[in-house]
Amino acid sequence: MALTLEQIPDHESGPGRSVALSALKTTGKRRTVLRAITLGALTLGTVALTFPRRAKAEVGPNALSGWDRTDCRDAYPVGYDEDQDTSGDHVNAYGACVGGAWRSSDFCESGWHKYGTYTEGDVQVDHTAVSTTCGTTTMKNAWRWTTPDGKTYRCSDGFSTYWGPDQAGYTYLTICRSRL
Repeated sequence: MALTLEQIPDHESGPGRSVALSALKTTGKRRTVLRAITLGALTLGTVALTFPRRAKAEVGPNALSGWDRTDCRDAYPVGYDEDQDTSGDHVNAYGACVGGAWRSSDFCESGWHKYGTYTEGDVQVDHTAVSTTCGTTTMKNAWRWTTPDGKTYRCSDGFSTYWGPDQAGYTYLTICRSRL
């Protein structure tokens, strides 16, 4: 059975005023109280949004700074086209990092780009983390990026120099991609 306009009671024919605020000398109307609550909530929300937030960069194990944001707008104001990893743990995941000759978790140590000399088979590799390639106007080593599936990664820059029987000191820009 549908409710008709005539069946809706008039606002003045209700059960009367509530006794909840009867101890007060003056009681506000329901709309006034709700309006005050709404205005208070909007004011608090606006104030919270206008507080200046100070960006705090991460610091890697070699004292190189990285971004703590996940959109990379400071380093890349218009974003970038993510590149797939060339090897490692995330080779089949969404792309997150950009640039470099190689992008892989293989270049990571404790979530940042490796630093030091490593031996891989009969090849010696010298890894150095750098802070000159993250963006165009910044001096950061790493940035964070969130992929469409909601996973966040750190992309940490470095140079890797390969020494071996076939390679006489070839240096490549390499990107460590680690899951956060």
